[in-house]
Amino acid sequence: MTIVAFAEKNKAAAQIASILGEGEVEKITVEGLPAYEFKWKGEEWLVMGLSGHIMNYDFPEQYNKWNEVNPGVLLGVDPQKLVTRADYAAAVKKLAKRANKIVLACDYDREGENIGFEAKTLSEEVTNVPIERARFSSLSPKEVKKAFESLIDPDYNMAMAAEARQILDLKMGAAFTRFVTLSVRERARTKDILSIGPCQTPTCGFVYEREKAIRSFQAKDFWKITAIFSAESGKEGDDFEGTHRAGNIHDKEKAAEIFKRLKGAKEGLVAKKAVKETKTSPPNPLNTTEFLKRASKFLGISPELALEVAEQLYLAGFTSYPRTETNKYADDFDFKSLVFDFARQKEYKPFAESILIAPIIPKNGEKDAHDHPPIHPIRAASRGEISSAVNIPQAPEVYDLIARHFLANLMPAAVFEKTHLHLLVQEEPFDSSGTVLKDSGWLEAYPFENKKDKLLPFVEEGQKVGIKKLSNTKSKTSPPKKLTEAELLTLMDKNRIGTKATAPTHIETNKKRGYLETKGKTISILDTGFTLMEGLSLTVPILVRPEIRAKIEALIQEVEDGKKEFEAALDEGTALIKEMYAQLEANKKDLTSSIAGTIKDEAALEDKKNYIGTCKACGHVLRIVQTDSGRFVGCTGYPDCRNSYPLPKSGALTVLRSKECKKEGVAVLKVGNKYNWAVGIGPCFTCDLEKECYPPETVGPCPECDGSMFLITFKDTRFLGCTKRCGYTHSVPKTGKLTLLDKTCETCGWKLFRLKEEGDSPEEEFCVNRRCAEGRKYWKKPGKGAETRIKEKASLSRSAASSAENPTVSSATNSATSPATRLTVTPTAEKNSKVLTAGLKKNKEKT
Repeated sequence: MTIVAFAEKNKAAAQIASILGEGEVEKITVEGLPAYEFKWKGEEWLVMGLSGHIMNYDFPEQYNKWNEVNPGVLLGVDPQKLVTRADYAAAVKKLAKRANKIVLACDYDREGENIGFEAKTLSEEVTNVPIERARFSSLSPKEVKKAFESLIDPDYNMAMAAEARQILDLKMGAAFTRFVTLSVRERARTKDILSIGPCQTPTCGFVYEREKAIRSFQAKDFWKITAIFSAESGKEGDDFEGTHRAGNIHDKEKAAEIFKRLKGAKEGLVAKKAVKETKTSPPNPLNTTEFLKRASKFLGISPELALEVAEQLYLAGFTSYPRTETNKYADDFDFKSLVFDFARQKEYKPFAESILIAPIIPKNGEKDAHDHPPIHPIRAASRGEISSAVNIPQAPEVYDLIARHFLANLMPAAVFEKTHLHLLVQEEPFDSSGTVLKDSGWLEAYPFENKKDKLLPFVEEGQKVGIKKLSNTKSKTSPPKKLTEAELLTLMDKNRIGTKATAPTHIETNKKRGYLETKGKTISILDTGFTLMEGLSLTVPILVRPEIRAKIEALIQEVEDGKKEFEAALDEGTALIKEMYAQLEANKKDLTSSIAGTIKDEAALEDKKNYIGTCKACGHVLRIVQTDSGRFVGCTGYPDCRNSYPLPKSGALTVLRSKECKKEGVAVLKVGNKYNWAVGIGPCFTCDLEKECYPPETVGPCPECDGSMFLITFKDTRFLGCTKRCGYTHSVPKTGKLTLLDKTCETCGWKLFRLKEEGDSPEEEFCVNRRCAEGRKYWKKPGKGAETRIKEKASLSRSAASSAENPTVSSATNSATSPATRLTVTPTAEKNSKVLTAGLKKNKEKT
């Protein structure tokens, strides 16, 4: 007689074959895949490992073209179950033909049962031999042999529960993802797929709600009154802190009034002392959710990785099956043999020996799901042994957590002594508390729970204590903290989002979609995830909230429990999904407007060159828009928002981020090198506030009036002019890089210039004022003051006459000079002055 068994994975098949074949196993290949042949109890056995699911549901091919099929139609289409691993399907059929009996030996949970039924379905296509089930919770020799000696019938309801989940998840995920993605693409250019999932989306919603609370948080001031007391016994550790019983006081005046009453206090009175002993019980046995939370909290390992490590430890025969909802041990669980094994392992020996000296009584939880026992080690192992067998760096840490948790659960409670002091200062009540660990109990084996002592000095009731310091400290309330992965798992478990096996997958899916990310132990929502959740929560909040998913999970559980027929559960689940889809369709405009607008906003914000600012009309983003007919500033909220502003027709545009328009223009742009433009206002040179916005950088007071001298630069000359245009000008060096400094001349008060001529000549710092003794020293240097008044006038006339170029008010680098002196009011000088003024005016008109 030939018996064929199908395990869930090759590693499990190898373990089963090794145990039943007692080491005498022949490894063969079937369709290129490994299988194991051996004899057990006088019968020929063949064991093969599958690759998880080898079949999956999908819609018929004609429904897979997104742009040609209305997404809502998918909700009424029955998906087909197709083979996804043809090599495994062929191997299953080939082995089934040789079998007189088939045993399904996949993991005993919903998904494992369904994987076994895939092998069952394929086998029944080629044979009608009996098919039975081996149920076990660990790959220990004892349990594997027991399972194969007492085979049971496959669990149809459990397999169909997984089938119902697959179908409902596919319908909802495909229809909703297509609808949202295609709707948003109608209004925004994006290639991204906006993924919606029945468990994925509520999972992301939990993180979104926390992030929204953080962003909307407004800190409030509060005051806390504290005192540093001293027992005055002269011993180290005499000082201790007490807090006024009012706690966080949000009324400043109230805090000040209390603190005023305490002013000058030098001592306090211990009015009451209370001491009591408390016990902290060991943790309950580990179910999957609790294990994942503790791996994240204590080891910093993501839920998905923690479950993968636990799976490999199970397949290697170190721990029990890692997917279970049970947190209590069965009455016949053999603790003693396992603890004896740990007593032989150096690292765990002290804890095991302390357990063995008394009757072993576990601290059980309340849930027995009748699936598997709690997660526990099935044999003691060293870190080196674990590392050799499981090629994942975190494997020894995870095994250590499971082993210590198992041992801690069997140890006595930890005992603490808690002391509370009620003190009076000027009749004002203060409190101080301390805790001392008297008996570590289970904490001895469990270093992950760090219970630090908070010691108080020994004082008696009625004793006076000194006051070293009184404080009235102002603080601010803190925003909510970001969720940790452990907290997220708790929320998912509480709201029935996913199962013990799938919860880590839903978190990881959100990470892969670019919606969530982890930083250390905390989990954050990314911009894309926040945008999607914001749009959904404002328009179809039922999608983000967990209630509907919890109802669907309840339907699936009813199928597993045999309380509801498979088809009835599908009909009810599909009806719930259609209800949500109808809301999605009804709110399409608002939903897509919100999401598309944010996508456009994000793209505009990344385009630093064209980003202008925030639209005052709708809150979206203003940016420079280039079209075939011109350019303008437009809003990403278009077409809902038609707010726009004109721009100059020509000239390169540069956004001056540091400039702010005093007339509330949206932004200030530089047009070429000629002039500035305030968006929503116009060219700055026509504005009556131009001098306030762009005051010239002055050199010093004008010698002839109450104006100031500033640097004027033309294309081929530069000189100092008066802000009041009184006619007085002053020369500056003709060539070289000229920089106005913050330093001032000690003689005349004018700012100094720095000059750097071309070539290797050194930099000079000097006063340019010819009426100053220091300035005259500079101009008397050879080659500095040889210009004549006639040359000066000629130069000035030439520059003014050719002033098609814009004058630049600057203290920085310039390349042309004009000699300077006072322009006397002669016909020629008057003409020059008029030409200069006309040049300035003409230049403004040009721009």
